[in-house]
Amino acid sequence: MPLRILIVDDEAINLKLVSRLLEIEGYEVRSARSGEVALRLIEQTPPDLALLDVMMPDMEGYELCRRLRQNPLTAGIPIVMLTALVDENDRLKGIEAGADDCLPKPFDVEMLRTLLARLLHDRNPGGTV
Repeated sequence: MPLRILIVDDEAINLKLVSRLLEIEGYEVRSARSGEVALRLIEQTPPDLALLDVMMPDMEGYELCRRLRQNPLTAGIPIVMLTALVDENDRLKGIEAGADDCLPKPFDVEMLRTLLARLLHDRNPGGTV
């Protein structure tokens, strides 16, 4: 059974590009264009990992991350923030909100692969990604 990744980004092109990349890698991908939609999707079927954009109109990725960490049912989901913000303070904000890591946009594909493998290994020890 493939691991499930939820991508949350308000930009359709970003969703399409990242989804395609992850599908090629063998992941099952779900996507949401807002934090509210993401929360509903997560309630239905929790992902094995979430990739969150920081800057979204209805709910910033930081807030979505905090909400996921505060809910006992979603607190253990690994979270990676994808952000166009490059300041170290922005990365720190993501970590403080509960993210496991932050990647700047545009991100390095190998770095994303390595990060996903590391974060998902704990949830799928000995399994394939």
